[in-house]
Amino acid sequence: MNTTELLAPAGDLERMRIAFAYGADAVYAGQPAFSLRGRANGFKTIDDMKSAIDEAHSQGKKFFVASNLYPHNAKIEALQKALAELVEVGPDALIMADPGMIGWVRKTFPDQTIHLSVQSHAVNWITCAFWRDMGVKRVILARELKLREIADIRAKVPDLELEVFVHGSVCMAQSGRCMISNYYEHRDANQGNCNNACRFPYELTATSSHLPEGEAMRVTEDEHGTYLFNARDLCALPILDKVVESGVASLKIEGRTRSPYYVAQVVRGYRLALDAIARGQGVPPQALRAVMDTDSRAWMSGFYTSDDPLPQMLDKERETELQAEVVAQFREWDPAGRIRVSVRKRIAEGESLELLTPAGVESFRATGIVNHRGESVQMVHPGMENCWMDAPAQLPEWSFLVRRLGSASNPGDAGVI
Repeated sequence: MNTTELLAPAGDLERMRIAFAYGADAVYAGQPAFSLRGRANGFKTIDDMKSAIDEAHSQGKKFFVASNLYPHNAKIEALQKALAELVEVGPDALIMADPGMIGWVRKTFPDQTIHLSVQSHAVNWITCAFWRDMGVKRVILARELKLREIADIRAKVPDLELEVFVHGSVCMAQSGRCMISNYYEHRDANQGNCNNACRFPYELTATSSHLPEGEAMRVTEDEHGTYLFNARDLCALPILDKVVESGVASLKIEGRTRSPYYVAQVVRGYRLALDAIARGQGVPPQALRAVMDTDSRAWMSGFYTSDDPLPQMLDKERETELQAEVVAQFREWDPAGRIRVSVRKRIAEGESLELLTPAGVESFRATGIVNHRGESVQMVHPGMENCWMDAPAQLPEWSFLVRRLGSASNPGDAGVI
């Protein structure tokens, strides 16, 4: 049996529930006002945290809370008070980075489990041993390590849990300690106010006497613009068996600000992969296709190996498999055999779609469409809530309707993309 933990992001209560429904063993969320995703945290109060933690525990799941900023002097007392309140509601671990705050929690709440944040940039075994001796139970290793280095840390510090990122956005800075947002817009990423400036399109201008006046030298990456600072997104699926073999306790998915659909697909993909690895099998094609069906800025398998097998694998998959997009999220099932949905993309009567549920993927045809006014229509459009359509059977919670892009069987595709 595979005991490697699958750890998913929970930007709010809905995404926590989706992560668990699609196979996550644990989730992590930001402490209200004191995490590095403070501007987009769906958990606003300590009562929000308590409700989510209690619900996770009722399912036998774990709930970790990120409190991983480096506080300036003016924030210390407020953070201490907030941490005291947080410890009372029973998180399974606090994810922390600041050595002083870690020392204070260890002294004040000695029974509280602490995980060392990736922000602390642990890259060697002696650093990991130091944090173990300081009472830290788990170290989230720096993203820049090779698999052989992770295995070496595991061998030298066997009584310490190790966690690594396997999927999601990758910051252009060393393990996420970035200054670009602060430099451009005075929003300090290390205080929870990152504006993702590294993912903006930029134009590179060369000042040279050889260029005509007013002309710029441009570097073009794709049709969306030039992303000089942006790293490709991480997807470790092709080497996930080797990551597991390195001895890590937890595989972490990035994305507390990502959509519910992203959480569902990526967790599903990694759950399929982990279960296959536990059976002694390779990563199944449907696992890779699940993550391919989410938005990205191109993919890489990280720094784990010197050779990246992912680009060739993706090229091969794309020869036979079309991309997909979510067109609606399931909200409610009516015993009369209808479902209420929130519409994300245009849906036409008779259109062939896919139904994504925690149990798997099956075909679905959009029929009997009724808009938010209760009118039978041939089409519904993005942003519409409380729309209804026929359903072949009762659908489980957290289901999605997905369009396979480019399919000739989709009469509603024309002009949609």
